[in-house]
Amino acid sequence: MIIDTHTHVWSFPSYRDLSQHIKTTEDLIAFRTRYPELYNCSLTEDPVDNSDALIADMDKNGVALTLVQARPGYVTNDQVAQAAARHSDRLQAIARVGHDQEAAGYHDDPGPTREWAPEEIERCLTKLKMKGVGEIFIRSLTNEIHPERIANDLDGLMKVVSKHGAPIQFPTAWSQFPGGLFYGDPLWVDEVALRHPKVPIILTKMGRSVGRYFDSAMTVAMRNVNIYFDVVGTNPQHLRFAIDKLGPHRIMFGTDWSATWRWISVPATLHKLRMKVLDDANVTDEERRMILWDNAIQVFKLEEEAKKARSVFRSAAE
Repeated sequence: MIIDTHTHVWSFPSYRDLSQHIKTTEDLIAFRTRYPELYNCSLTEDPVDNSDALIADMDKNGVALTLVQARPGYVTNDQVAQAAARHSDRLQAIARVGHDQEAAGYHDDPGPTREWAPEEIERCLTKLKMKGVGEIFIRSLTNEIHPERIANDLDGLMKVVSKHGAPIQFPTAWSQFPGGLFYGDPLWVDEVALRHPKVPIILTKMGRSVGRYFDSAMTVAMRNVNIYFDVVGTNPQHLRFAIDKLGPHRIMFGTDWSATWRWISVPATLHKLRMKVLDDANVTDEERRMILWDNAIQVFKLEEEAKKARSVFRSAAE
């Protein structure tokens, strides 16, 4: 059984079929510059709920439960909660802030977004009953480059997350979206983890197979036991090294399924691509169980949700 801790829901009408445009990771990296008019549809079209397609892919690939968050662009946390509620036995929602800027471009002054973020995350974790905080591209909250000043700007958000004992995700390495690349080197997270030791901080993609970013992620994780990784975009060598140095209890499965990533089909479908990394890293049965299931339950507090999802998934499979 599998829990996918990293997906992005909602799409746009023009993204209904991108199979001729995106087949590989390289196609996706170049999508914004190769097809600028198509890319800009994410900024001009009204979003549409694509969670039915996610459920179909989950069923095909043995995924019982998935954590969903907003894709970059003008998708709200309320819309994500709505999609999760439509499939409450299979999907659980996590919150985001600043993801509109990730797609449209970052504001010169991050102050207003930074001041609003704690209130929005509080609302998501209480009123919307979300399970944590998804990927925060922190350029939307700060334009500082010194780690201590970055941590100062994130303190308001992190205090809310800490109060609720919720996890938070910070992405590493590159993104196909414009700007903010500096913050993909996660050395700055060391200061945040030090100040908020009770918050599980997930460095998504663990450097995305890029050596310098992986080295930074490992350096921060070795110093802070509240640092976790997910397997999105990593390679077998990095995964094996992380397991051996940190232990399998600090790594979770994720696909980065989204309106664009879902179309990757070479050399395998997205879910199979992520699973192959585990196979090629010679992950043991015990390590696999922790990465695919146990760790997500503990970090995101999914005991009841996981039991329900597993039962529903097994019933459907029969």
